Amino acid sequence: MSGCWTATGLPVTWGDDVLTVLPATLPEAELARRLADSDAAVIMKIGRNLPRLRAALSRAGRLEDAWLCIKGTMEGQRVLPLTEAGPEECPYFATVILHGNGRRPMREVRS
Repeated sequence: MSGCWTATGLPVTWGDDVLTVLPATLPEAELARRLADSDAAVIMKIGRNLPRLRAALSRAGRLEDAWLCIKGTMEGQRVLPLTEAGPEECPYFATVILHGNGRRPMREVRS
């Protein structure tokens, strides 16, 4: 997972972001609910589950934020926005990354 989010060139979380790890094998409604409730996410076991995952990401309002990492940390690794990937490009062991939104913990104001 860490190799995949590192390959996107962005930290997966910042400050108090919540990171959730999900299998794409969950039902669409469950995926959508959990994705909507998380700041950052790693979704594994994509493959033939890609259409359901795309629908869940869309329902959660996160499809445009998703990155696909194919062959993460291996020779031939590819990283691209999920919206640019065709279904034939998504093997079972691909990983989808949703980066956190960068919230930082509030600093205490001292007087």
